[in-house]
Amino acid sequence: MQPPSHRPVRFLDPARRALIALPLAQVLAGVVGAGLLAGIAGWRQAAGFAAGAVVIALGQAVYGWRTVMRPQVVPAGRAFARLWLGSLLKWLVIGAGLATAMAVAALPAGSVLGGALVAYLASLFCLPWLLR
Repeated sequence: MQPPSHRPVRFLDPARRALIALPLAQVLAGVVGAGLLAGIAGWRQAAGFAAGAVVIALGQAVYGWRTVMRPQVVPAGRAFARLWLGSLLKWLVIGAGLATAMAVAALPAGSVLGGALVAYLASLFCLPWLLR
């Protein structure tokens, strides 16, 4: 019989934790920014800001689903194809989402792009801590 281990149990590896936490951090940054913007510029700009951040988070989630949530040990060609297809799907989701937010929903373009920028900045600032 082996003695009990006193190391903390990690249910998810760092990549899968980042897959969950990174889009949540991006949405949180968008909601905080939209809340601040709602008091200054109104609900329409705030909705555009939040929509931009949510679109970026959704694109990141699609990329993570396509790359991280698959079996990790695969031939190099298959791993490269996953990365390529994940990036393609991510940018298709982001492009379609931003275009829909600006054209169909008629949200202010500056606010939508500002929310997208804040979501990307959140990913740049949060990623080193999420991969620990």
